[in-house]
Amino acid sequence: MTNESKSLDLTGLGEVAKSIPAEVYTQTATTVLTTFNKLVAPITETTNGLGRYIKQKFDNMIDVEKAVATYTLDNAVIKAQIKAVALGQSISPPIHHKSFVKTLDEASKETDPLLHEMWENLLAEQLVDDAFHPHFVEILSHFSPREASLLVSLKPKAEITVHCGGYISYDVDHFTYWLRNGDNTELNNWDYSCILLNEFQFIGLLSPGKEKYPEGTAILYRTRSGDAFLKAVSS
Repeated sequence: MTNESKSLDLTGLGEVAKSIPAEVYTQTATTVLTTFNKLVAPITETTNGLGRYIKQKFDNMIDVEKAVATYTLDNAVIKAQIKAVALGQSISPPIHHKSFVKTLDEASKETDPLLHEMWENLLAEQLVDDAFHPHFVEILSHFSPREASLLVSLKPKAEITVHCGGYISYDVDHFTYWLRNGDNTELNNWDYSCILLNEFQFIGLLSPGKEKYPEGTAILYRTRSGDAFLKAVSS
């Protein structure tokens, strides 16, 4: 597959994720199915009905989604095995079957590299169940690349070095700009991504120096809930 053909709209969902190797798309359907079955078997062997559930979802995918799903699951199993060894455990069937299948389905369709990586890591987390919660699947399905990159870029509250304390009210209509730290002069526009992360309680707001910054400027930091979510979707 040439570099030009990699940019084809293979799934009808836009540019194919650059993080997925081109050879993923050149496999035969038989190869993909064989690999997928080998990956799923040890995950589902002790779980009644889960194997059939995953297989039915897989069968309903188009060929390119099946290839991406298999590639993603393979990577997720490897990550889960590495994490399980570090924790002195072994990988185990996911507890929340619907969440696992939805995660695999979303990963097979995701074309943004950062979001695809997050879905892959969320799959791995469910095989170790270290920091996973089913609600994370629902939340990530609402994320655009903008929310993902913004959350990753923020600091925890303890690392915000310059601020004037917290806001009494969290009226999102009040804000126009945001900062990453009180000593950061780069003003960023307050937008829907900020509102969404605030709604999920993944970010908190602190007041910068009022004499230095315009009215309606907030310092954004990542909350404990944001940290927990980021841990679950990070390798």
